[in-house]
Amino acid sequence: MIASIESSPPPGWDGEGLDGLLAAFLPGRLSEIVGPRSSGGGSLLLALLSRTSARGGLVALVDATDALDPLTAERAGLDLRALLWVRCGGRPGSAWSAVDLLARCPGFEIIALDLGAAAGTAPATWGTRLQRAAEESGAAVIVRTPRHLLGGAAALVVSVRRVRTSWMGMDAPTRLGGLVSEARVLRSRADPRLATPERAWLLEWRT
Repeated sequence: MIASIESSPPPGWDGEGLDGLLAAFLPGRLSEIVGPRSSGGGSLLLALLSRTSARGGLVALVDATDALDPLTAERAGLDLRALLWVRCGGRPGSAWSAVDLLARCPGFEIIALDLGAAAGTAPATWGTRLQRAAEESGAAVIVRTPRHLLGGAAALVVSVRRVRTSWMGMDAPTRLGGLVSEARVLRSRADPRLATPERAWLLEWRT
């Protein structure tokens, strides 16, 4: 089943496509978004943060590579007043420590770690640590990474890949206009039906 959605910031306010995928990221669970650079994983994470802040929830983003552009995030619907942004300057070790600390702090609905291209390797026991912290705090803890790092600790694993890229420009296409990405659920302990091979979401993200 292919769910298609167009998303021009704020991302994904259609009730059929993206909403169904975002609903799979449950509170009190550890989730993982896996995909290389420019695959749509960052846009998916931003959509999750934006939806939560729009409802009045507090969110935290541990940004391993300082990749977040606040202006872009605000245009995408993220209420920056509801965001705790931790910049780690390309130090993945510091990023893991920060998300481990925040995951144990009450009050956040989402605590996200965006590793960008600085994934490295996950500390051996940290998947289990984050899983337990999510259960205790009730927050949705989400790790975005280029490759699967958390083993069996993540209750939800979503894989994203770029399908095509669109460019803009009067004489020549020189500016990124957006991309279409495909998202598939590789694991969902809450609803295993989401992880069937024939089920996917096609998401269009526009700049």
